Amino acid sequence: MNLSWHTITFFGDSAITIPAACILALWLGLNRMWRPMLAWLVCFGTAMFIVVVSKLLFMGWDISPPMLNFTGFSGHSASSSALYLSIALVLTQGCSRPRRSLVLALTALAVTAIGVSRLMIKVHSESEVLLGLLLGAGAAWAFSLSLHRSPPPWRHLLLPLGLAAALLMTGFDKPAPTQSFLQELAKNLSGRPEVYFRHEPL
Repeated sequence: MNLSWHTITFFGDSAITIPAACILALWLGLNRMWRPMLAWLVCFGTAMFIVVVSKLLFMGWDISPPMLNFTGFSGHSASSSALYLSIALVLTQGCSRPRRSLVLALTALAVTAIGVSRLMIKVHSESEVLLGLLLGAGAAWAFSLSLHRSPPPWRHLLLPLGLAAALLMTGFDKPAPTQSFLQELAKNLSGRPEVYFRHEPL
């Protein structure tokens, strides 16, 4: 079961979500969907910026919301909810409302599973995962405002094929070293020899 949760959690790793976000932007550009492409870059980039800032504030200066076991938004939860919900929104353009609702509901369940996996492998608290999911969902909602009702002109098959290719190239044994990078960045910015760590156990 532990291996299964680690497998699920990897779908939210930046080794997958960052390349996939770039592929989505490229695909939108190839379809001449300039406004959605710009909206996607802004929405996803803003969400990830908020995640990074929240982590740096805690690790460098011990700044976090009071009364919460919170060391920063869960990046896995935020990036996966922003990415996969946005992909579902793009692929269901022009579909009937029941079909689109079903796809979005299934995607939301998959994204929630990624968030739950962060709890099961004990790397995040409930507040970090929940707020991360909400942050990513908010980014996907903001991105959806740029979409039209009609489907894009290119075949939808190109997008999942590109994402699958990116997934195969990354492999499941090579998570991105984002946490260690942020720790070093927090030390350099704060001038502290060590970063702050979680005060309360998970």
